[in-house]
This record gives sequence, C-alpha cells and structure tokens, in this order.
Amino acid sequence: MMGVLASLPSWEVILLSVVLVALVSVATSLLIRRRMGPGPRERAGVTAAAYMTAVGSLFAILTGFLISSEYATLKEAQNSVGAEVSAASQLAYATGVLPPADAQRLQENLTAYLDALRSGEWPALAADAADRSTAVPAMRTLQQAVFEVANRPYVPGAASGTLQDAVNELTANRRQRVVISTGGLPFPLFALAVIAGLALIVNSLLVAARQGTRYSWVALGIMLAVALDLGAILTISAPFNGGFVVSTDPISELITELQKGEYLPWVTTR
Repeated sequence: MMGVLASLPSWEVILLSVVLVALVSVATSLLIRRRMGPGPRERAGVTAAAYMTAVGSLFAILTGFLISSEYATLKEAQNSVGAEVSAASQLAYATGVLPPADAQRLQENLTAYLDALRSGEWPALAADAADRSTAVPAMRTLQQAVFEVANRPYVPGAASGTLQDAVNELTANRRQRVVISTGGLPFPLFALAVIAGLALIVNSLLVAARQGTRYSWVALGIMLAVALDLGAILTISAPFNGGFVVSTDPISELITELQKGEYLPWVTTR
C-alpha cells in the first residue's frame, strides 16, 4: 500500500494526505461535539491540553527522523549515479590509447550499458526485480569485452589496469544502488508517526472544543502540518518511482558525449 502511494506524483500524495487527514479531523470533531456534553468535553479538553506537548514532540521527532533518513537515502542513490558516470567516463578515456577497433567496440558496449541503465534500470528497481533489469546483460557484455581487451599483450599495463578498475567500479556502484532500492520506508516507524499525528489532531480538537471556536484555527494549522509532514515522507521514500526520482540526466549527458565521439581521439567534434 505504501509503495503504491509513494509511486504517485508528489502533488497527488500531498493532496491525498490532506484530504484523508481532513476527513478524519471532521469526523472526529463532529463526534466530539455530538457525543460529549459540556462537562465531559471540559475534562477531556484539560487532559488533552496537558498531553499536547508530549504528543507534539513525539510526532516531530518521528517525522523529522523519517524525513532526514529518506532524504539521505535519496541523496545516496543520486550520488551512486554520479559515481557510476564518473567510472564510465574513466573507462571511456582509457580507451583512447587502444587501437581504433578495440576502442570503438568498448565504447559501443559502454553506450549500450548506459542506455539500458537509463531506460530499464529504474522500473526494475522500483518493482524489486533488479535481476530482470535490461542493464544486467548489458553489464555482462561490457565486462567480458573489457577484460578480453585489457588482457591483450599490446595493451599498455596502465591502460589495462584503468579499464579493469573502471568496470569493477561500475559494477560496485550498481550493486550499491540495488541495495538502496531494497531498503524502503520502515512501515512500523511510519505507522507510529501516523498514530502520533492523529493523536495530536484529536488533542487539538478537544482543546478547541473546550476553549471555543476561536481555537479552531489552531487545530486547522496542526491538521495541515500533520498532513504535509506525512505526505512529504511518502513523497521522498521511493527514489526510483516516487515524487522525487533519482535523475538520469548525468547518464544521458555521457551517452550523448559517447555518441558524438568525444572519447575517440581520431574523431573531430564541433
């Protein structure tokens, strides 16, 4: 369920969160006013006011931790893409000392891998099916070609080591991205944040019912804060298919450079 919600566009997640919280708040407010007399409402309001600070602090701590944790995961996933593009660039540069046929072959395989990464990797990671990504066979082909060429006797030792190190780094960065994709938002903590948020809303409604309608604006502000915080957590919790998706722009830029022949020293680019 959370995965489905997190995969929606960010504005839909926020809107849905606000609507659901608003419905719960309205239903709770009507229940309080219809089922509780002035006396019980007064006593409940006093008790709720005493717990407002504790419940509010609990909600703030939980949502703050979740937002920080999920944003760090999003940044880590984006950084893995940057590191992989850097390794791919290093591999492409290293082919410059190879014979044209070998350099062309490796760069074509590298371009095919990056293209498969851009088009098929994110959907596979979002579906928790990393082994079915189109990047897997493309990576295997690239690895085989790199190790075959790097071990040929006419390839300089420095270039051979650079080629193999670069493809190994490509593999390591993809593995790190796969591990990140298997993490996900911890449901128990999110459920606890939801419960704390609802408790905070109920408390604010009880206080508003005791103090009068002029305090309803305070309850409305708390309701919006709870809805926006929960929506923000969901929005950033799916880095490969959520509201904030890891950008593939660095991959696209490198593909364009490879296709233009910028890493082939005998090709003149303008």
